[in-house]
Amino acid sequence: MHRFPRPSPALLISLVALFFALGGTAFAVGEKVAPQARCQTGAVRGIAVVNAGQAGLDLSGLPNTYNDDPSFFGYRWSCTGGDISIRKPYGFDGIEIQFSGNPANIAILQSTNMGIANAGSVTRGADGGFYITMGGSNTGVIGPWQVQWNIPFVIVLM
Repeated sequence: MHRFPRPSPALLISLVALFFALGGTAFAVGEKVAPQARCQTGAVRGIAVVNAGQAGLDLSGLPNTYNDDPSFFGYRWSCTGGDISIRKPYGFDGIEIQFSGNPANIAILQSTNMGIANAGSVTRGADGGFYITMGGSNTGVIGPWQVQWNIPFVIVLM
């Protein structure tokens, strides 16, 4: 009669590890995980891709009243489902984006125009809108910072 060889300690440890790994996976699959609620703290609460500079779009000519014309946006979404509008406020050298009813207080701004990183700033206004200024040197070389109206950007609300 032929007997199986005695298992090595390494084989026993690997079998125990396999047992716990498969057991943990089965447990995780069996548990129902509730999806994160929209507009919850820590979730992405809104996104807007602003088409400045594309097809000659210059934001310096924006009206002072909110405008939700889709030609200003490549993509836009809000966790509340509310309107997303853009305007050029009086007395501010930039633009404002309003995410209606959105509770977000934090925004991240990113812009790359033709592979070149651009500077921008975003602050939350008292009226709930996000004030954005994009800029850099208008001469293409290191020089004084100036507001630029034709730089596309993405704003993400948290």
